[in-house]
Amino acid sequence: MKTEITIIIFTIFLKCIQCSKILAIFNTPSKSHSLLGFKLAEGLIRRGHHVTMLSTFKNKPMENYTHIHLESLQNYREFQKNATQSKDKNSIFRIYNYILEMSEIFWNDDNIRKIIREKPKYDVIIMISFCNDGALGIGHHLEIPVVLLNPIGSTSLANSYLANPNMAYIPNPVITRSADNFFGRLVAVTMNAVIAFLIRTLIDPYQQDIMRKYLPNSPPIWELQNNVSLMLVNSHFSVEPARPYVPNMIPIGGFHLDIVEEMSENMRIWLDNADNGAILFCLGSTISISSIEKEKLLAIIKVLGEMAPMKVIFKSEVDIENIPSNILVEKWLPQAAILAHPNMKLLICHGGLNSNIESVFYGVPMLGIPFFGDQTLNIEEAQKAGYGVLLEKKYITEETFRMKIQEIVNNPQYTLNAKKKSALMREQPVKPMDNAIFWIEHIIEFGEGSHLKNNGIGLAWYELYMLDIYCFFLGFTLLFLISIYFMTKIFMRILKICMKRLYSRTTKLKIKKEN
Repeated sequence: MKTEITIIIFTIFLKCIQCSKILAIFNTPSKSHSLLGFKLAEGLIRRGHHVTMLSTFKNKPMENYTHIHLESLQNYREFQKNATQSKDKNSIFRIYNYILEMSEIFWNDDNIRKIIREKPKYDVIIMISFCNDGALGIGHHLEIPVVLLNPIGSTSLANSYLANPNMAYIPNPVITRSADNFFGRLVAVTMNAVIAFLIRTLIDPYQQDIMRKYLPNSPPIWELQNNVSLMLVNSHFSVEPARPYVPNMIPIGGFHLDIVEEMSENMRIWLDNADNGAILFCLGSTISISSIEKEKLLAIIKVLGEMAPMKVIFKSEVDIENIPSNILVEKWLPQAAILAHPNMKLLICHGGLNSNIESVFYGVPMLGIPFFGDQTLNIEEAQKAGYGVLLEKKYITEETFRMKIQEIVNNPQYTLNAKKKSALMREQPVKPMDNAIFWIEHIIEFGEGSHLKNNGIGLAWYELYMLDIYCFFLGFTLLFLISIYFMTKIFMRILKICMKRLYSRTTKLKIKKEN
């Protein structure tokens, strides 16, 4: 009896040790970002942890889960409209204004002020890494390690936190040019430098000022950035060019597919009956179908109707008239669950990184119609790998849309390439979700993770990329060459003087002999 009681007490004690209190802040007005946070929170809860999550979107209730809705930040509709319809959708200054506005709203939110005021006890904080560095001050205020989740892969800004090297052959997601040649590398490096300069001179000082209004004892932004313990990167080498990672930067692309939402019975029956294959048209959670001009949308609907007897699932938040009988329109759908269906033949999407990952994971080729941000680059990578095709929105007509779809559907090589990429993503020693949870628990157990940080953190950019060393060797080489030049010049001058004297002496001796 005593043994049984001891075992029960030990089990309860062990469970208490394993259960940690985790704070998660996903304050960007992007539903896809919040969905990544929801999936990670669900994985941590299944592991036995308690998660308190602040998000701009609501989530389903779960055991050991406290959700705090950041309603003041859910005015993302205007941003969505501007992002998808404005002519300067990739403008750095538009993004700059957006970041400043969102920072102000974030710090004025009552829920954030409550956390600052009450200073609740947590073991770690997980935050979205998307130009909200001022929020890093909350981790310092609560005296807990900070883990970042980067939703768009390893970028130059993400690398700057952990001194992960920015290689010239890695393209910048803001631009659409690959870095396969000298000019492409030059553009990528230049863009990285410009963005870093603007962040350091414009955005960081503003975020630091507003952060210190609420957290006056907070260290400077650059110190908070250097103190980040771990970064989880939503990417994988199957969907992006291979690149180096420092020990505390962990790629976990595909982790959100560990827990897949089930589709409705109506959609399941629709796909089960798609004996000739099915197509999914989905522009993600941020882009509205109304951002496509009416004549282009009508062309898309008409061509998809012509694909019968193939069936189509079409995501649209607005009602569409005169829908062909082979098209099922849904206002919201579980994209991953649909792509997992064996009858799926094609994904038509906006080219967001999550869609790219899901396309690869389930081996379904994609037709990408990019709108802004990294979407063009993502689709170009898919096109280069042979499982995707790019169609710019401005070129959408019945002819071009029909041609692109038929190119993929009628050429089995696209599906074969997608299946090969799928095998690469699935062939991992540890599931991405388990890997993410392992490293979060590692940080909880061992503190701020200083043992994972490389010595490049804290170095100036010219020190990190050894420009000072190169300059030293260049200076030394120039000094050596200059010294050789002047020594040679002096030697030649001395030699000339000696030759003159020798010639003069020889001449005098010759004259003397003649006399």
